[in-house]
Amino acid sequence: MTNHDYSRRRFINSLIVIGGGLLAVPKSFAWTIRKSFAKSQWPSKPDWEALNKRVENRLIRTQLPWINANKKIFQLLKNPFWNEEQPGALQSTGWFNAWTAVASPYAVKAANTKDIVEAVNFAREHKIKLVIKGTGHDYLGRSCAPDSLLVWTHEMRDITIHEAFVPTGAPPGTAPVHAMTVEAGTRWLEAYQAATKAGRYVQGGGCTSVGACGGFTFGSGFGSFSKMFGTGSGSILEAEVVTADGQVRVVNEYQEPDLYFAIRGGGGGTFGIISRVTLLSHSIPKSVGLITGEIKASSDPAYRELIDDFVAFYLKTLDNPHWGESVHFDSSNVMSFNLVSLNKTEQETKAAMEVFLSKLRQRPEEFTIDLKFMETDFRNMWNYEYWDKAHPDFITHDPRPDAPKGQFWWHGNGGEVSTYWTAYQSWWIPTKTLRHQREQIVQAFFDASRITGFIFQINKGLSGESAEARARDQQTALHPHCFDAAALVLLGNQQQQKYVGVPGMEPDEQAAEKHSKAVTKAMSLIREVTPNAGSYANEADFFLDNWQELLWGTNYPRLLAIKRKYDPDNFFKVHHGIGSEEL
Repeated sequence: MTNHDYSRRRFINSLIVIGGGLLAVPKSFAWTIRKSFAKSQWPSKPDWEALNKRVENRLIRTQLPWINANKKIFQLLKNPFWNEEQPGALQSTGWFNAWTAVASPYAVKAANTKDIVEAVNFAREHKIKLVIKGTGHDYLGRSCAPDSLLVWTHEMRDITIHEAFVPTGAPPGTAPVHAMTVEAGTRWLEAYQAATKAGRYVQGGGCTSVGACGGFTFGSGFGSFSKMFGTGSGSILEAEVVTADGQVRVVNEYQEPDLYFAIRGGGGGTFGIISRVTLLSHSIPKSVGLITGEIKASSDPAYRELIDDFVAFYLKTLDNPHWGESVHFDSSNVMSFNLVSLNKTEQETKAAMEVFLSKLRQRPEEFTIDLKFMETDFRNMWNYEYWDKAHPDFITHDPRPDAPKGQFWWHGNGGEVSTYWTAYQSWWIPTKTLRHQREQIVQAFFDASRITGFIFQINKGLSGESAEARARDQQTALHPHCFDAAALVLLGNQQQQKYVGVPGMEPDEQAAEKHSKAVTKAMSLIREVTPNAGSYANEADFFLDNWQELLWGTNYPRLLAIKRKYDPDNFFKVHHGIGSEEL
């Protein structure tokens, strides 16, 4: 295939992905044209049969589970774990004017690294697109593509606890560390439960069904306790990587350190397929506290004052390793709290919050406070029996009779399943802006909240990070601006259980257009006060301009050079991935 033919095919594929959006080309017409270009390259039936033998009959056909689905299937589509068991399913169904979920015609149901190697070699030899999916948690549509071969790693979920891990190739005398190795399909719930059983903690994501060896970890990865333990990428000690040439490489700081740097924050699905990763583990924390509820202001001026007070409170109390999670600002003059504290008693947490609340309590006619505090042993964090007894409304059990015991998701994450995104943007808020331009940023927050609600996610900014964690994270490809970020602001809107092409369940495009414009307008007010602060690659705007600089900053040139070294033909290519601007 010539570069010209490849470019034409890319364009035609984009019509399918966008179909009905910005380029309203009839899908049947686009499909006919696309097939005419694909015939000369698409593997023949004997080719597929040969691949099936090479992967020991683990080549399967896939389809979107919501096509011609019944009521029972649509109910199951609300279950993130059921979604992950369907090779053609994705947690997101699309993004307005950006992409629409499609199923690969074939998938390799990988059981081991050899299967991944066979899939990579087959796709490279036949010049077809390869996509990778473990759990399908991706907002940007990077786990699907038309006319592609899917590497589905769902069944690779072995976990190994290491009491004394030493990276391969380390010099004699290298001090061993506690660690955990997880295979490509492992979910954080499984990793957390295994670590807790061993009296350890690994730094991962908040959502229980997100993959522990996927885009989260290799795209930096922030969890509830990132200010204490750092990012997922900073925790990587070693990884087994299948690169575009079909080679299996074990990378760490002693072996192929340039590739090791790249996978620690350079993004998933970009430098190769990670078949397993070894993560640093920590002594399990003593306790975790939770603050939920809201504060309501009686007027707009009072709400602006509330925002100002919160900014001052963040700088005085929350900018340290003991705090995480988020505060939500909205247009109804309500500030909602979902904060966690680490290794603090309930009394200590209440005393810390009182610094913020005491002034408000003196004016009950202007501020209504409805907050709840709790504290528990950290070992209960992923113990479903504890939540069933203490706070059953916090979790949702996998209701299927044959579901693994203890499989659950946080109730709040249910809104992200089978979601069609109308907009999603993120932006880091520099601590120095809160400190030195407080009036301007408070006004921007207030003005933005008049347009749409947004989240101030403090564990996704590393200002106040522990010194030990910072030393690790500064060796990764994370955008340098994150180290002075108080938080990551998130603005988004979605329509749940909406599916393009399913009669009666199509997304509302008029509402999507309205919400998309609102998010962009609100974020522009915040960005005006914080120019070039940057965005988090795993939760970035699909349409982000100058994404290379805004997602990776000064690390981008180095990452691009490593990409060209290990993947000179850009075999692994994802939206807003390193090198994706090049053919």
